[in-house]
Amino acid sequence: MKKCIHLFLFTLATIAVSVQASAQTIVTGTVKSQSQEALPGVNVVIKNTTSGAITDPNGVFNLQIPEGLNNATLIFSLIGYISQEIPVGGQKNFSVILAEDSKLLTEVVVTGYTAQEKQKITGAVNTVSAETLNKVPVGSIDQALQGRAPGVVVSQNTGAPGEGVSVRIRGVGSINSGNSPLYIVDGVPTLDITSVSMQDVENISVLKDASAAAVYGARAANGIVIVTTKSGSSGAPKIQFNSQVGIQRPSRLIKMANTAQYAEIYNEAANTDNATKTNPLFFRKLITDDMLATLPDVNYVDEIMRQDAVLQTHSISVSGGDSKTRYFVAGNYFGQQGIIKNSDYSRVTGRVNVDSQIKKWLKAGVNLNVAKATTDLVGSSGDGAGGNGGSVVRYAFFRTPAIPIYDGQGNFTDLPQRYDLFGDGYNPVGMLAYNNNKLVSNRLFGKFFIVLEPMEGLKFTSNVGIDFTSQNQRRFDRMWGTNNRINNINRLDVTDARFQTITFSNFLTYTKNFNDHHFAFLLGTESVKVDNYILNPSQKNFPDQESNLVYLGKGLGLIETNESKTGNALLSFFGKVDYDFKEKYVASVTLRRDGSSRFGPDNRWGNFYAGSLGWRLDKESFLVDNETIDMLKLRAGYGSIGNQEIGNYAFTDQINTGYNYPFGAVKGVGYAVTDLGNSRVHWETSNQLNVGADIAILNGKFTASLDYFYKVTTDLLVRRPLPSSSGTASAPWVNDGEVLNRGVELAVSYSNAIGAFRYTISGNAATLHNEVVDISAPLRAGTYGSDFLTLTEKGHPIGSFYLYETEGIFQDAGEVFTHALPVSGVKPGDVKYKDQNQDGVIDADHDRKHVGSAIPKVTGGLTINLGFKNWDFSVFFQGAYGQKIFSVLNRDIEGFYRPFNVTERYYQNRWTGQGTSNEIPRASWDASGNNNIVYSSRFLESGSYTRLKNLQLGYTLPASLLANYGFSSVRIYFSGTNLLTFTKYSGLDPEMTVSNNALGEGDRASGMDWGTYPSAKSFNLGVSATF
Repeated sequence: MKKCIHLFLFTLATIAVSVQASAQTIVTGTVKSQSQEALPGVNVVIKNTTSGAITDPNGVFNLQIPEGLNNATLIFSLIGYISQEIPVGGQKNFSVILAEDSKLLTEVVVTGYTAQEKQKITGAVNTVSAETLNKVPVGSIDQALQGRAPGVVVSQNTGAPGEGVSVRIRGVGSINSGNSPLYIVDGVPTLDITSVSMQDVENISVLKDASAAAVYGARAANGIVIVTTKSGSSGAPKIQFNSQVGIQRPSRLIKMANTAQYAEIYNEAANTDNATKTNPLFFRKLITDDMLATLPDVNYVDEIMRQDAVLQTHSISVSGGDSKTRYFVAGNYFGQQGIIKNSDYSRVTGRVNVDSQIKKWLKAGVNLNVAKATTDLVGSSGDGAGGNGGSVVRYAFFRTPAIPIYDGQGNFTDLPQRYDLFGDGYNPVGMLAYNNNKLVSNRLFGKFFIVLEPMEGLKFTSNVGIDFTSQNQRRFDRMWGTNNRINNINRLDVTDARFQTITFSNFLTYTKNFNDHHFAFLLGTESVKVDNYILNPSQKNFPDQESNLVYLGKGLGLIETNESKTGNALLSFFGKVDYDFKEKYVASVTLRRDGSSRFGPDNRWGNFYAGSLGWRLDKESFLVDNETIDMLKLRAGYGSIGNQEIGNYAFTDQINTGYNYPFGAVKGVGYAVTDLGNSRVHWETSNQLNVGADIAILNGKFTASLDYFYKVTTDLLVRRPLPSSSGTASAPWVNDGEVLNRGVELAVSYSNAIGAFRYTISGNAATLHNEVVDISAPLRAGTYGSDFLTLTEKGHPIGSFYLYETEGIFQDAGEVFTHALPVSGVKPGDVKYKDQNQDGVIDADHDRKHVGSAIPKVTGGLTINLGFKNWDFSVFFQGAYGQKIFSVLNRDIEGFYRPFNVTERYYQNRWTGQGTSNEIPRASWDASGNNNIVYSSRFLESGSYTRLKNLQLGYTLPASLLANYGFSSVRIYFSGTNLLTFTKYSGLDPEMTVSNNALGEGDRASGMDWGTYPSAKSFNLGVSATF
């Protein structure tokens, strides 16, 4: 850290340095293209200085050379052309020819087991560079992908430190099975890339259609994200250092009522409900002015928040090599304090990438990544399903400000007698103070490989991929609160888990040219073996609650232990042929056969395939001489790929213990079927069509890609609910249904320079239509209590909200009398619901309807990069549009059916008399017999948003100022993330509504905002240096 501070001080001080020359020499010249056309706007800069000039419309420049720099070197650069460096050497007149930069056409993209020239790719593939990824200070690579590629939707699950994200490529194709993509890191498949540091990444390729992804067969239906890490290069060792430190604050919070406002609503509710001593159901003690004067005013949301949470990233790498051996060695640290107290995340990673050309025909190497992550967890999931609703965030919103944090004895106040009128709800400050839940994860991930090249064009590659993860979690729930009301007996839970995956990949590649015919062949096999082990002992009743005395065996209760061991395997054979004629006509065919242990013996094997065509129109005679069009390609592809993401033993019944029974005076050990199997269950199949076009013009300054996709997933893997008479076992997996995802994707980019000013504007957008085409019976999800909020059925998107539709607020008694009602006792000021079938009754069977889904209809991103001499500036916007959010949190705190606190919005906009509001109902203790808290469109809001995701300003110090310090480059920068969000949504964050609930409802329960851990905005200062 001391070195970082010195480097910061040095770089800041040198910005103010200016050097003026006492005498100067003038040089002139012209710059032309290879076709002898004058090139205007060429930057002519004296190397290692900021002095320069720009060519005029005739390609002419004039430049003053300061005294003492007659041996300087001039750098000539223009976007779309290869830069040149020419020594001055006393010369005063220059004639310079710049060649067009063909990098656009020769760029190589990693597409799986092999790499292809970008011009020959016929599938839907997007690439993201390391420079783009590293502009956003986030903890994982998939977070940094947000908004960078069309059709790739990335959403945070929560704002908690170290929390994962949801990634969906081209929609949601599965109802119950997994929808996450497969990640390939340096050729090794994985479902988790959180341990890979972004500083180690060279680039990322996203394979979105079947023709690009089919080589991964059974695991390719949800798309493929290929991560390529950095490698060394021949030459002297190069050391790169990056350090970034910042602070985080909540990006957005909900304003809650203060004690005076709450008391006003409290009394109003008692009066409107006619609360009397003879009506005990509605009876509440009124809060008198004398009582109000004695009550505190606690903002519990503020109390659980940190003022400034620290975010920091530090990395250092050394790379180099010689003609035979290359190496890249790196170490990284990422630390994130949570914006909620006692929640933290830290990760230390190390990477070693080495490859060596041992013989002319033999190459060997290793790519290894080691990581240790430590997470201090707080109850913040906010997901009420499965009993996880007691999150510290929800209780901070629930807790009435009139209840003090501490009682008279200094203990955390739970619910002493004098506050019983203010409702239930744990003390969130106490929940945090006594939080003791730590997760430590260690991981070794990477590969060992050899490459044999017995003859020109023929290569045999053998990879051994390893992925070893160990996790240890300790959670101690202690007794606390008034009268130890919270957790009336303490408990320690320990989880020790081991996850191991071994991947063997062996494949041949052969390239051969026959005159103008070019072939590339791939033939290989791959096997994957997964073994998981989990041990979960627990014990209750510890006499001493101090954390350093809480260990298994120290408690008075019995030690209860659960142990499980599971595994699966995949065996694959694959082949691919790529062909092109004169780089003009391109074709590709892929075939893969997979066998998975997750399915029964008769349904284990599946065949997956794809084919695609490409046509380079710019190579045709009618365009080959066109000076504007650099590349114009049409492409089309079709394929069938699979999804196997279900449990390991879905094909057979599963029996578990724990169903003990009395047999006389002895307890017998009982077994029962807990999961019903189905031997006929098999793969989901995704049939995908993609049609696209790519264009590059103006020497590569403008590029664009347009794609249309049509993806139909059949034989959906779902759990079909069984009647209660079948017992308590979980329903079996079956193949049932069909889902359609279709849309259009566009990516554009334009780069140019005007003198010393340079700029790049790039953007992407995608549309999506999601629809269940067929399913035998509707599937309920979005479980809330005993009811549901979403219904997945034919003709609607997956997880479509199925709610009552509101028509405003009853304004008078006459309106109440003439309208259909769901319950009795409705009064003016209560919510009015639409009678969909006009039968005079509001009921669930006939008056709930589909009112939208959580799946965005449009997504996009916009990046603007600007540069002037040594300054650079970038801004990145990202957004999603057309999705809906059901705010469970608003139902709980604006429903006012329990004496929790309410939002300031509710206080200011509630109905208080005829004409005062047609949106928010009156204050009512029982919400008028639950009329006002019906699962309805009242709590459904637009989730559309546009976010200023990242802003960065940087300055690169002149090389002439660094020479004496041993640095080749130093850049300092400021960045901010999540700075602004433009949305109509009233909740915490329109992005964080992805379901992660305990019931496994997945995407069918997305869009439910339980009041999860808030997202953070950050302000960061950083420095990067190379020496």
